[in-house]
Amino acid sequence: MMNTISIALSIFSVVLTTASTVGGFFAFKSGLSRTANEVQERVIHALELEMSVLRGRLEDLEKENKRLNQVILTICQALKRRGLSVSIEGNLVTVMDGRSSQTARMEEI
Repeated sequence: MMNTISIALSIFSVVLTTASTVGGFFAFKSGLSRTANEVQERVIHALELEMSVLRGRLEDLEKENKRLNQVILTICQALKRRGLSVSIEGNLVTVMDGRSSQTARMEEI
């Protein structure tokens, strides 16, 4: 009878150890997967936020570009009233009066 109890306790111990090991493995795997998903969600959120900021900056730059183009056109019109004609082609700027013209190449920044 004592021998049977000892064998039963040994079998129970082996089953319990095996079940604990398998359960621990699945718990670790689940935790690792959950952590990976959380990190992925944080990265996606950070990238969406960065894209939103970049879109805003792009819109601001487009507005500033339009404003600067308008300033250039206004300056050209004012110079034309004074008898100077300005033409901009690519990176060449040509200034002409009634008698001569002067061309300058814009330096790239």
